[in-house]
Amino acid sequence: MIRVSRLLSAAYTVRSLYMTASMALSYRCLRSEANQAEHASPGGATGLTVIIPALREQAVIPRSLAHFAELAAQWPQLRVLVVTAARESAETPSGRQTTEDLCRDLARGHNERLAREVFHVVSYPGQGRRASQLNYAVAALEVLLPPSDDYIAVFDADAVPDARLRSQFAQAAAGRPAMIQQPMLPAFPAGRGRRSAVMSGQDLASFRRTLGIEYRRIKVACLCAPGRRPRLLTALARPMVYGVGSGLIVRRDKIEDIGFFQEPHDDLAVGHRLSMAGEPIAVLPSVNIVEPYQSVGAMARAFSSVAFANAATRHDYRFAAARPTRLSRTGQRLLAARALADGAAWALGPVVMTAAAVHLAARRQLSPLAVAALAAGVIEPVVAYRLRGRLLEDFRTPGQARGGWQQPPAFAAIATFLPQPAVSALGPWLLALRASAAKLTGRDLRFTKTEHLGEIAPEPRGGTLHG
Repeated sequence: MIRVSRLLSAAYTVRSLYMTASMALSYRCLRSEANQAEHASPGGATGLTVIIPALREQAVIPRSLAHFAELAAQWPQLRVLVVTAARESAETPSGRQTTEDLCRDLARGHNERLAREVFHVVSYPGQGRRASQLNYAVAALEVLLPPSDDYIAVFDADAVPDARLRSQFAQAAAGRPAMIQQPMLPAFPAGRGRRSAVMSGQDLASFRRTLGIEYRRIKVACLCAPGRRPRLLTALARPMVYGVGSGLIVRRDKIEDIGFFQEPHDDLAVGHRLSMAGEPIAVLPSVNIVEPYQSVGAMARAFSSVAFANAATRHDYRFAAARPTRLSRTGQRLLAARALADGAAWALGPVVMTAAAVHLAARRQLSPLAVAALAAGVIEPVVAYRLRGRLLEDFRTPGQARGGWQQPPAFAAIATFLPQPAVSALGPWLLALRASAAKLTGRDLRFTKTEHLGEIAPEPRGGTLHG
């Protein structure tokens, strides 16, 4: 048993060093490609239609739309469609402005200043969640905004995209990939947003996930594109790419091919299904910034829906297996297995590693614990903290030069980084608890929306928290 625990400790140390190297190499690659795109010509007229699903977003959407207006001032082919939900009217106290009312006012003002119809607002009449809003908006585009461009982008209502989006997107779109991802990074503006010690560590964990996992996976997937040799090696190395809902750019003709957006978590399945179809996927060398989760509870509730979407990979596999693909059936199965294994490691990894650490400590085998703690509790978070700071310094805010985003307190973030896998694992465990309760009571499993408090909005207008 001691040997198993020592092996697990060694594996965890290697994993941490690998993630540290992944973050560093990904950051270097991102900066290099960002510099290349910045000095390259945007090319011809590259249009993009941005869809922003919004429900009770009065606190954050004014700033987001203002930044898209800044982008549109230099990007004549950019269009923005905000899709609100009609049910919000019934949930809003009398006399208070709904998201739809606010967005129509903002759209009118921005369009007047830009002297053209950039912003449009439609209201989804059903009771579905975000994916249903997106599907309604895609259908509405055919009538409201006849296709004049090939790509649709999905951004959160609190998203602030990097100002280099136009040039980077134009360069990526030239290769006609099925999906282009601008990575998402949670952060507060400088001087705003107080963080608990645990959520400070989560800020670093989010950066590790953004750069060390999501960005790296897409770059590796590009190297493993179908047609490269040797096929066996690429099949074994090819990662499953999952979509991230803020900064997700999809080619219009591929949306129907993947069965549109899926409930209850609209983005993961996009990447899953395109990956198993063998479609090319690209990543931009910049991020879009969103408001971080305010508490462990809010994060756990959001991650429970992510865990549900991960568990639904088996449905994505069946969908992809029944349709044309550039991959072999074995390649598709390997991708699905990797995604499900990721979910299992997410939920069970902290439990297994904690048990191994306790066993080693009880047997006074402290050397492997000290090495693992040094790698995962010191080296990895210190590197993550420094790289996150550099990435935020380089972030270009539309209408401004750069920067303006804060780092969490260094000591708190680094000190609470080591247990972050266990904190994140609350998501899948909460899903298991809620699924069991739903089955026992005979009720449907439902997921709550993550509410924004408006920390990145200039004048908050009434965001609320779920209890």
